Amino acid sequence: MTVRGADEGPGSMLLQVKVWIVGSEPLIWRLLEIDPSLTLDRVHEVIQTTVGWRDSHLHSFTDTDPYVRLRAVNGHVREPRRWVPLDLLEDNDDDLPETDWNLGQVLTPESGPLFYEYDFGDGWIHRLELTGTLPMPPNAPRARLVDGARRAPLEDSGGIYGYHDLLDALADPGHEKHNDLQAWIAWTAGPWQEFDPEQLEIDTVNKELALLFPAPDAKQHRPGGESLTQELTNRMPPGLRREFRSYLHAAGLDGPATVEADLAEAMTAPYLWLSRRIGLDGLSLTAAGWLPPAVVREAMTELDWDQDWIGKANREDQTLPVLQLRESAQRLGLIRKIKGRLVLTSAAKRLLDDPTSLWHFLARSISHRHRHDAERDATLLLLLEVAAGKRTERADYLEAVAFGLGALGWSTRTGAELEPKTVQSLLVDAQEVLLNLGIFDDRFGLKTNTAKAPGQALARAALHS
Repeated sequence: MTVRGADEGPGSMLLQVKVWIVGSEPLIWRLLEIDPSLTLDRVHEVIQTTVGWRDSHLHSFTDTDPYVRLRAVNGHVREPRRWVPLDLLEDNDDDLPETDWNLGQVLTPESGPLFYEYDFGDGWIHRLELTGTLPMPPNAPRARLVDGARRAPLEDSGGIYGYHDLLDALADPGHEKHNDLQAWIAWTAGPWQEFDPEQLEIDTVNKELALLFPAPDAKQHRPGGESLTQELTNRMPPGLRREFRSYLHAAGLDGPATVEADLAEAMTAPYLWLSRRIGLDGLSLTAAGWLPPAVVREAMTELDWDQDWIGKANREDQTLPVLQLRESAQRLGLIRKIKGRLVLTSAAKRLLDDPTSLWHFLARSISHRHRHDAERDATLLLLLEVAAGKRTERADYLEAVAFGLGALGWSTRTGAELEPKTVQSLLVDAQEVLLNLGIFDDRFGLKTNTAKAPGQALARAALHS
């Protein structure tokens, strides 16, 4: 009869457990303090978090190394025990449910080491050894990373020996696959953390463990009360949340987003000009529904957009910057088209003489007004990249946004990754706003410069809203 190891609350002591990846050289290891009452499914979460895996493959626990043949004792070979998730139980009647056993039952001074296998294809074997016990202090975390070295290997890198070969090729610029592997590593590691085999941020890991096991009196978020970045984070695969949260922190999103009045007026100048030109009485359009030629020419001159524009710049349908500004102002909720006239919304009327409030209004609008969910997610990911201020070329932004969209589950109807042109189409509206605000200066599609401090501040304000 199986006695379930209840995971109902902390026990009276902690286990000191050393975990390392078998075959790694130099050793990839972690030293943990962990509550023995945690069931193995929760121990799986702890290992994923502390080693740094993305939890995208199957796993199991065994009381012997699954790749080492057991020796016969008195002519008998002991059957190893194997604990698996509930959805794998049907594959083998001898397997045990990991939810019914806790760590204190399977890792004892008498038991010998415990083994955790992750990704049955690559076969990452982790050895867990009990190195000691200590009393659990009051309010102690149920799992804590004490020490360790080196980040987890890259997912799908071919097991420990494949990973070693990859690192060797990466360190040798003359290797025939060096450039191809660099590109593969950049895509696999993703845009939120630079790949560094030696990296291990213990404080960051322990913050993630605290989120796995919140204190009983921790405040819970009310449904619908999440920030935009919290909502995005919660939709990420669990194995990517730590990396995403680290990137959010690096982008300064946990600080205030403010703007000086003169800077707000300079950034919002195109929207201010258009709103004031329409005025409280509204502005009549031509019979074909376009801005009058004189207004188009005035906009190009007043906003200093005529310097780089070829043509008379007096027809809205042939003067892209003015057309984009008008359409953008409509999408953002500043103006409406009614019976052949452009009129200000009630919000725009209140903001005519308040550039700072207009700056905040535009920040909120760019993060909330979208045609569909995919466009919304792409816009939020672009704003994150602007806030972080790390990208330079258009392709860099597209690759980073594409990676995030894939993590959030967006793909083509056939399940393929989104192509750059598809990602670009999702970002058209947001990029137009950023151009009008002077955050990007790539109106003609040649390149996109790194966002400077004013643009970063607006992106943070948008993501705070």
